[in-house]
Amino acid sequence: MWNGEWTMHSFTAERKLFLIAALVFLFEFVLGTIVALQLNLSDPGVGGSVREHWMLNGTPITAPLVFMIPYVIFLVLAFRQRWAGTLGIVGLTLMALASGLSWIADHGMVQRVVEQHLNPGTGVSVALLVLATPAIVVLGILTLVQRWQSRRGAVIA
Repeated sequence: MWNGEWTMHSFTAERKLFLIAALVFLFEFVLGTIVALQLNLSDPGVGGSVREHWMLNGTPITAPLVFMIPYVIFLVLAFRQRWAGTLGIVGLTLMALASGLSWIADHGMVQRVVEQHLNPGTGVSVALLVLATPAIVVLGILTLVQRWQSRRGAVIA
């Protein structure tokens, strides 16, 4: 339903929660990058300053910028209806899954950062990451299943 302005009233509760979780992940990226740059939290496996490598390698508490560019594109698409919205939901869900698997693999590094540099910025950033990532995956799957069922019901009816 398009009446000249953007509205979310036609989205299901699952999709609204999914989009909120996806926006929280984006906020965590911004906050985490600011904190990592301020504290110079570099990845010990990469070496050097975080300022030199954050765009391609990320930080111990954030994804790299090259990961977040397609994430933002999928996020914009997820607010759309029809196939573009579905593409955005699938893209965000897969990217959150990949992100979650990567920080599970780097759990020791994230734990060291929290232990050595615990402050409100790192604490909030890691908490948002831990909450938003699985929420995006679960809500993305629920949203896609709900969309599939509603389309299937429309075809049968």
